[in-house]
Amino acid sequence: MPRASAAPKPPARRGKAAADALPAFIRLKQKQSGKARNFSTGFAWDLFLFAGFFGLPLFLRRLPHWGAVILALWCVDLLIGQLPIAPATARLAEGALFAAFLAVQLWLGFKGNRLTVRAFLAHGWSVDQGGGDLGTRRVIERWKLAN
Repeated sequence: MPRASAAPKPPARRGKAAADALPAFIRLKQKQSGKARNFSTGFAWDLFLFAGFFGLPLFLRRLPHWGAVILALWCVDLLIGQLPIAPATARLAEGALFAAFLAVQLWLGFKGNRLTVRAFLAHGWSVDQGGGDLGTRRVIERWKLAN
């Protein structure tokens, strides 16, 4: 049976990528009510997976313009089904529409949290910089957020 060592393991080295990594969350506060809310800084899985559901998560995140883009894509999809066009042309149009949906949803997955934070800042919220957290400052700089 191997003997357990009493000395703790040294911490793993962190490279430049780990030093530049954003924290998992950024905290915003509403000025009037004092409410606080955490927003993820990573990939927006809910937008990637569910934004195609008539843009509902976008409207809930105060991103009505992007929700309108998704609704417009759905309207184009309905229009393609109603137009008297050749089946091959309809399949080509549906494929292009699928690619457009996928591209928008991927882009929203990568940029959606940043857009959401900017929307909340525009609605009177502010970044909570309690204690001058380095990670929060890094998010503000990288996302170009105005306080």
